[in-house]
Amino acid sequence: CEVPTSLPIWDTVWQVPADSAEVSVASLLPSSVSIVDVGGGMKVFSLTLSAATYSTTLGSVCPGCAAVNGARVPKPQFTMVDSTSIALPSDVASADVVGGTIDCTITNGFSFDPINPSATASGWMRISVLSGSALLAKDSVSGTALTLPTNVGRLRSIPVLGTPASPVRLGGPLKVSITLFSPAGDSVTINTAERFSVNAVANNLRVSQASVAVPSRAIPSQQDTVDLSGLQDMTTGAITGGAVILTVQNPFAVQGNLTVSLTAPNAAPISKSLALPLGGIGTPPATLRLALTRSEMNALLGQKNVAIAITGDVNAPNGAVTVTPTQKIVLNTMVEATVTAGGK
Repeated sequence: CEVPTSLPIWDTVWQVPADSAEVSVASLLPSSVSIVDVGGGMKVFSLTLSAATYSTTLGSVCPGCAAVNGARVPKPQFTMVDSTSIALPSDVASADVVGGTIDCTITNGFSFDPINPSATASGWMRISVLSGSALLAKDSVSGTALTLPTNVGRLRSIPVLGTPASPVRLGGPLKVSITLFSPAGDSVTINTAERFSVNAVANNLRVSQASVAVPSRAIPSQQDTVDLSGLQDMTTGAITGGAVILTVQNPFAVQGNLTVSLTAPNAAPISKSLALPLGGIGTPPATLRLALTRSEMNALLGQKNVAIAITGDVNAPNGAVTVTPTQKIVLNTMVEATVTAGGK
């Protein structure tokens, strides 16, 4: 029989996990979208939109006024129909609205109250807010319930129709339409240059889901430490290499580049780069392995506070990304050491 002339050689793999790190959806949001806590453990997005103003002259809305401009006559009947728009931010493709108000400040610059032009005649005013065909808010008021004195701002705070159970999707600019019926009234001096204006502001818009552009955004640096002081005592052989293993759960349709840096006390940092694969809803966790050389492992082993830092940036290669307020990227890090023992 054959007699062995040397001891067998075997490899032992040791793994030391670090704490997990989380990258919140906040890292991907444009400046117009933020996360707010609405109580009861529920979080929503808050969407900031610019204001919009509609302004018109009496001559534009009252066809019968032009011929009597400057004269004192019974006020002619007219119906004012006009609109203004509130644009979505350029980096927000859509948003599912579940709360908030559209605040319209109405300033009547006419020398008469258009919906109360006499003691016996009253008109009405209607406001609607739509995004495409989706109705976001509506308001209707008669002259018997509201007065519009000259040069006095009147606020109409209109609740949005969206709720958590039935959100209203904004897929484009908001169109704020106003229709005002002004019946014939008492005698006034007609001035066709007088103006009527509406300033519209979306206030405290709450959003359950949004589709946002992610051109390229840096993720916050993730910092942690791992204790490798006991690993050296457990090894009985030569360290031949190792690795940093990242398990990444990425619910966003973004990809990017990460840098993992390991720094032991009194040692130079060790940096490794890797590509973050494209994620998405339902995408299984990705396991990323960064090989470490024998000398790199020897610089880390026996150290108690080995710092691990993960930095990088992400982008959306396929356009806008649909996000919800509680989503996050989860990174689990592990340091692996390979020990070879046996032989001569």
